[in-house]
Amino acid sequence: MNFYKGLANDPIKNGGEHVRKYGWGGEIFNFEEVDGKHYGYVEAGGTIHIERLGAKSDDNRLDDVTVVWTATHPEKKGTYIVGWYKNATLFRERQMPAPEMRRTLNGQKLDYHIMADINNCKLLSPDKRILKIPRKRHGMGEKNIWYADTNPSFISIVSNFIINDGLLPADNQNTVGRPRQLDPLIRLKVEKIAIEMVTEHYSSIGYQVKSVEKDSVGWDLNAVGELVTLKLEVKGLSGTLIVTELTPNELKNLNAYKEAYRLCIVTEALTNPQ
Repeated sequence: MNFYKGLANDPIKNGGEHVRKYGWGGEIFNFEEVDGKHYGYVEAGGTIHIERLGAKSDDNRLDDVTVVWTATHPEKKGTYIVGWYKNATLFRERQMPAPEMRRTLNGQKLDYHIMADINNCKLLSPDKRILKIPRKRHGMGEKNIWYADTNPSFISIVSNFIINDGLLPADNQNTVGRPRQLDPLIRLKVEKIAIEMVTEHYSSIGYQVKSVEKDSVGWDLNAVGELVTLKLEVKGLSGTLIVTELTPNELKNLNAYKEAYRLCIVTEALTNPQ
């Protein structure tokens, strides 16, 4: 889902047999605010083994847990991080909602397993859902819960991802500047391919994309979504080295628009665009 605040203008995709049969799942309200908190549901297939996270065997709840939410990407098909709760309370058993929590659908109460203050929660916009979860060996299995204790290196990656508010660290690439393409015709071809690829990507995740390249606004494309219009500055590179430059105008707009500004870099544009 895009927003996880109910089914209005936000249909649920994938999610297993229950979603296919009924058109909804218990997670549809995972980022709906109720009195400053979010209440999250996962189909655990029974109790959640909070003792694996440090609780005692007779504890019913565990506080100060980081819960990472994942979902199947509708186009890429892999499992990706969509958001998280930090400093959350995790319950061993399902909790029935109080009437004022508005967790009902067609008269049915939707229970929950996790609660957290909204200030400790983050839902990534669809274009920022980029960190893929490993599956099978040393990864997430068939169940909807993974404790990840068999893969400490991936825990470290996710921890840094959360600390950096949903950004992956750049590779350590020692360089003194951007390798420049001197042929103007090749440079135009690289830029064209980059624009086409970024347009295709954002269109595939539900945005209406329009070029503003000729308008000198400080970015190349507008991507219009349901709640936000993203401003996309596109850089095309013919090589693999991720090094680019921003003009003063581009940098000004990046700082001015922050959450709505995206710097999109396409590498290997002429051979294997990424």
